[in-house]
Amino acid sequence: MRRAPAVALAIVILSVLLSPLGRELFVGDETKYSQVVREMRAGSFVVPTLEGTPFTHKPPLHFWMMAALTYVFGVYSIWPFVLPSLLAFFLLLSLMWRAWGPVAAFVCGTCLLIWGAAQTARMDVAFAALLALAAFFIYRSRGALTVAAGVATGIAFLIKGPMAPVITLCLFAFEAIRLRRRPVLRDLLGLLPMLVIPLLWLVPAILIGGEAFWREIFYKQTVGRAVNAWVHKAPPWFYIVRAPATLAPWFFVFVAALRFHRDEKARFAINAVLAVLVPYTLLSSKLDVYMITLLPAVAVLIGRYVEIAAEDVWGKRAAYVTLALLGLIGVAGFFVKLEGEDATLLSLPSVRGLFIVLIAASVAGLFFARRSLLQAVLAVGLVPVLALSYAMTVLMPIANEQASGRPLVRTLVAQNALPEQIGLYVCPHLWTRGMPPALWSARHYDAAEMNVVAPAVIVTRRKNAHEIDLNGYRKVGELRMIGKWFDVYRR
Repeated sequence: MRRAPAVALAIVILSVLLSPLGRELFVGDETKYSQVVREMRAGSFVVPTLEGTPFTHKPPLHFWMMAALTYVFGVYSIWPFVLPSLLAFFLLLSLMWRAWGPVAAFVCGTCLLIWGAAQTARMDVAFAALLALAAFFIYRSRGALTVAAGVATGIAFLIKGPMAPVITLCLFAFEAIRLRRRPVLRDLLGLLPMLVIPLLWLVPAILIGGEAFWREIFYKQTVGRAVNAWVHKAPPWFYIVRAPATLAPWFFVFVAALRFHRDEKARFAINAVLAVLVPYTLLSSKLDVYMITLLPAVAVLIGRYVEIAAEDVWGKRAAYVTLALLGLIGVAGFFVKLEGEDATLLSLPSVRGLFIVLIAASVAGLFFARRSLLQAVLAVGLVPVLALSYAMTVLMPIANEQASGRPLVRTLVAQNALPEQIGLYVCPHLWTRGMPPALWSARHYDAAEMNVVAPAVIVTRRKNAHEIDLNGYRKVGELRMIGKWFDVYRR
């Protein structure tokens, strides 16, 4: 069984390469990021823009990487957008293997939030990998804030923003308390790269973007997200209640592992979990995806648990419960009642095949998990990955029609209008493989602009159509994306 974690991890690594072979960018952040990259190639390198307006939601490093890769693969290839996350996933697993062992690496790679995000254009896995590296440097130095930890944190800042130093400094503080270690002057050296590296971009960006850019960065995206509930408002217990989903499929095994919290590595891992959980809980802005950053620490705790408590019966019971629940989810898929198009999709043989795969894998996992805690852990990780790998291959054409901008692009091409004559209102940004390159210049307008410009073709989300003046237009089509209806109008 010594080779089992390595074989299982190899399966996990291969599984994340399946979806890029056939999928489109999905509507939402991914298509939005594609627009940022296109505008970056057009000249907005230092200050990224979206529809000509500074895009202040994220720092630019992730976009720089994607933009650079478009010169190798092209703008309408999936690879420039997913390769940064895939590479971050591989580097994260390599770090986990070398620093914490094969079981921790396997658990980390099969955390569904990490596994899924690794196949997307999002920057969350790179952010988590850099902060996991900073955490390892702090652990190796017995709680010191090393320059190496500061460098990793500073780069993470350029990936996703100021929560990077907050998380690292929280871990540093919690470790100082645990180890009864007083900070020394040398620890200040670790702060320098956390400040200097972001300033290498932020100073020229402010000089170019001006006071309006600075106000947007500081007051809205930093202070505003921390103290104002203008987005994602949720109570303080939000992440605790949602832990079974955000830690999936490892929640029950994680609870069992907490019983061995007095081990040195386990204590460090718990502090690393708290270093993410506490500051994000204090923020008014809350999303499940923010918890990706604590999943490597969860994996360290479970990995250590398997090492020191190989015969613990509670861990095996936790695995049995998880596998049984996965099987029940598969069974429930045959009894869920939906309406309209969703009911039609659910009845497709290929979709029902997913439920069959999940049931069969869960049963096989329960049988495999009987012998040891290690085998139980491997089963818990592999069962959902295998079922989702089926979905990534067999169901990807359905997902592309439901979740990508392919229906919208197809509709606009059929209208045979110049991109300058197309107006998009409350619509996704445009990206599909092989999309006519000129189409990306189709403009998004707000209500006031739309009423002034009066383009020849308008696509609007049906729910928001009443907000614009459609007098003189006739409805010529409709389409459905991400469960929402959009209408097409023409003068």
